[in-house]
Amino acid sequence: MRLTKTFTAVTAAVGLTALTGCGGQGEGGPLSALGLPKAESIAGIERLINNGGTCRELEAGRMGKDADKRLKEPSFAVKETATCKDERGKYATLLLLSDMKKFQEANQKALQGDADFDTGYFVGQDFAVISGSDDGAKGLKQAGLFLMSCNAKFRAEIPSGYKVNEDLVKGCFVTDHLPS
Repeated sequence: MRLTKTFTAVTAAVGLTALTGCGGQGEGGPLSALGLPKAESIAGIERLINNGGTCRELEAGRMGKDADKRLKEPSFAVKETATCKDERGKYATLLLLSDMKKFQEANQKALQGDADFDTGYFVGQDFAVISGSDDGAKGLKQAGLFLMSCNAKFRAEIPSGYKVNEDLVKGCFVTDHLPS
């Protein structure tokens, strides 16, 4: 299930974002300031997910059925992909990113061309994760990941008191709010 559905039906999507020196924010950038973890590899993403949730049966080079195939386009800055199963056997898609800013820009552009494009992911500094279930989404939040979206409707629904960072790309943001 994708985040657009998650925002209204509480099904979450994935972790994202690498900030690098060319186009991203690198060490000390806005996502680092939020305390988001950095993975540097698919194995690193797997370890981080297992801190709060479950990531088993890792398969490199794959994308789950909930992942939009456009994520394979170079503009999304996805360096490597993998899938793993959560505690309910639902697949999550792991995306190791080369540049978080480019990832957000590509998501924003895709949303402008297709109102149904889901820009919701769980993110760290250099990766994104698309969760396959509500339980998986809760585990990703417990692992310290934030939600990323470029959806203005979701931004308007975030209650006061939650962290929101909009520093990388105008119109996109990351937040610690998980719709319930």
